[in-house]
Amino acid sequence: MFILYAVAIGILIGYTRGGRLKCLTMHPLKKHELAIGGLIIQLLLFSGIPFFNTIPRIISAGLHILSYILLLLFILFNRKITGIPVIGTGIFSNTLAITLNGGYMPTYVSNLESTSMEKYAESVAQGFNNSIAIADGTKLPWLCDIFHLPEWLPFSNVFSIGDVIIAAGVIIYLIINMQPTKKQSS
Repeated sequence: MFILYAVAIGILIGYTRGGRLKCLTMHPLKKHELAIGGLIIQLLLFSGIPFFNTIPRIISAGLHILSYILLLLFILFNRKITGIPVIGTGIFSNTLAITLNGGYMPTYVSNLESTSMEKYAESVAQGFNNSIAIADGTKLPWLCDIFHLPEWLPFSNVFSIGDVIIAAGVIIYLIINMQPTKKQSS
């Protein structure tokens, strides 16, 4: 949910600079079905729907990694659009952390307890969902979900440096691509 703040900030700044959301259509995204597929996989896997909770961890982890591969392919097809390469850098960072840690994003359980996701902390400690607890054997811990938004913020959650980079890319994408092109403004 961290990304919602980036979208709001990007749109707000885009509008204050004279941009319009309709201008985004001047920069059509290719192969958007890859991004949709990746996001649907994540949504289903980590939705709490009982059926998806019964999937063996190794399959769940593999599907989680597959979802990121789909997102990276989407980025590859759209790399010439301003902001997309930055988003891709963040997604790659998260993919690296998740892949090297067995298909799960490590996080500090104590950070989850400091967010509105406190109930989620217990399931992470038990090894459920898309996260695992950071431990001595965690690979690349600096790329993991080591930061958190305070509990008083709506949608507070843990996040990684990759998420920060994704958010920066989303803000850049919106600010720049909301601006009218020379053809539109004349």
